Amino acid sequence: MNKREKIIKIIRIVLWIVIGVLILFLLGTYIFHQIKTNQEIKWMKENGYYNPVSVGEYSLNVAVFGNQNGKHNIVSLAGLGMSDYSVIERKMTECLEKDNAVVFVDRAGYGLSDDTDNEMTIEYIVEDYRKALSNAGITAPYVLMPHSIGGAYASYWVSKYPDEIEAVVFLDGTVLSNEWEQEDNEIDFEDKLEVYLAKLGFGRYVVRSGCYLYPDGFTEDDQKMGDALNLMTWDSYAPLSEEAFHDKNLLDAWNSIVTNDVPKLYVCASWGYQNIDEIIENSKWINGQIEKNNIDVKLRPVEYEGNEYYFDTILAQCEELRNIKLKPYLEKMGNCELVLLGGEHGIYEQRPKECGDVVLNFINKLEID
Repeated sequence: MNKREKIIKIIRIVLWIVIGVLILFLLGTYIFHQIKTNQEIKWMKENGYYNPVSVGEYSLNVAVFGNQNGKHNIVSLAGLGMSDYSVIERKMTECLEKDNAVVFVDRAGYGLSDDTDNEMTIEYIVEDYRKALSNAGITAPYVLMPHSIGGAYASYWVSKYPDEIEAVVFLDGTVLSNEWEQEDNEIDFEDKLEVYLAKLGFGRYVVRSGCYLYPDGFTEDDQKMGDALNLMTWDSYAPLSEEAFHDKNLLDAWNSIVTNDVPKLYVCASWGYQNIDEIIENSKWINGQIEKNNIDVKLRPVEYEGNEYYFDTILAQCEELRNIKLKPYLEKMGNCELVLLGGEHGIYEQRPKECGDVVLNFINKLEID
């Protein structure tokens, strides 16, 4: 064997070793991920978070907390990509769970729900919700409690099936209008690749950069459950389809609205500032979260304390947005009370007690009315 042949042989050996190590690494990552996922599912089942309910070809997770024989069945609908919603919203729902059942239905591909390759149109999503609740034995009428894009699904639901809905509580729901476009982006290769890598278990290597640390008041177990639910969502295709249909679903929701007398409450946070103190407190809260998560950026309004013109501008913008964007939406839905609770879009997380008290007061009034 000459020198050149020896070099080629060594290169081949090295390549096979590299390939072997890579295969072992991939296999080890996948096996570890599967073991951890099974442990996490078992743990969350023990804590009441795992309850798969068939909707046909797959199952959706329907977690029920509180008083299952209570006065109302409150159905909480998550915002876009909020796979850990059942964990982070429960600080707010504590005051509701004493006398009511609080139900978290995960959409396809979210958290503990199965994935599907069906198109996530608004019609499909709402029908999934209805089948999951019915098959779980949770009877109508429901008090829908949506956040963000969940508000679009609730608007469609209460318009199409008003007899099923006792009331709707929008927690800074997406504001609908006729300005949304029909066309959406297709799911690109990069998104599909990320799902594939997540299925192999690589999400566990980047979970801390992809999932923010919860605010003070949440436990270490809360954080672990939230991280696990996010990991289970990253390896699903249905949320990608939901994003692809985002604009079309919002426009369809707007066009489907039928004005009715079903009681509604809209808690406005993002455009809900009423005074300077709320703006400053919100900035401090967000900056605290930024520091906690070691993000090299800060929200600036705190620096403007004392500059009344700056804050007056923000307050005027919020009032204008409420008048021009929000109120026409609420008027089109009909019988909708507006409550201003200025703060972060996830107001249920930032001001859980205040937000919970607002919702509880509204629900208690249903019994009087």
